[in-house]
Amino acid sequence: MPVTANVYRAGEDTLLLAETLERLGPFRGLAGEIGCGSGLVTEVLASLAEEVVASDVMIEAVRATWFRVKRKKLDWKVHAVCCDRFEALREGEVFGLIAFNPPYLPVEGEDVTYSGGPTGVEVPLSFAESAARRLSERGFIVLLLSSLSDWRRALEALAGAGFRVSVLCSRGVGLFEELLVILASRSAPSSARARDPDPDGETVEVPVSH
Repeated sequence: MPVTANVYRAGEDTLLLAETLERLGPFRGLAGEIGCGSGLVTEVLASLAEEVVASDVMIEAVRATWFRVKRKKLDWKVHAVCCDRFEALREGEVFGLIAFNPPYLPVEGEDVTYSGGPTGVEVPLSFAESAARRLSERGFIVLLLSSLSDWRRALEALAGAGFRVSVLCSRGVGLFEELLVILASRSAPSSARARDPDPDGETVEVPVSH
């Protein structure tokens, strides 16, 4: 099934998130993706986890995701659901991992697939708040942010909510932007370190309060 024009297509941001998840996996138990778009991240999760729930508010995205995993013969362990985040799921359904590539640009009144709110982190933090209610005691969130947003405030907010927070990796796009993959865990892997993207390609450790 071709991806329709209004479905968010896999770009450099989605690819970076998918590659990072591949390095982190495999995962036990139930994994989830909020905003599955064209289905690339869900496909990766399905190859690494025992069971996956993928959600999107756009039925076209849910269909694209379902056909993608079916084509890869992974549909037997994927539930593709049209809903806002995981609101349609039963109470008590918990995940070991929730991943999302949310709208993250600091713009308002633009396409909802891009607008992350005035500072670019309002929507990602709203996603994270919803995800946190569905996490297991040792669960973790993996999300993507942009250096054009107020990403440090997002890390501080996540830490203030009780998460151990790290920037797992970053990648430059264009002349002025870095894409950041963030880990927010209730029991952080020992290898996770907070890092600050540097325009020259270096990474330096930065303090993140816990």
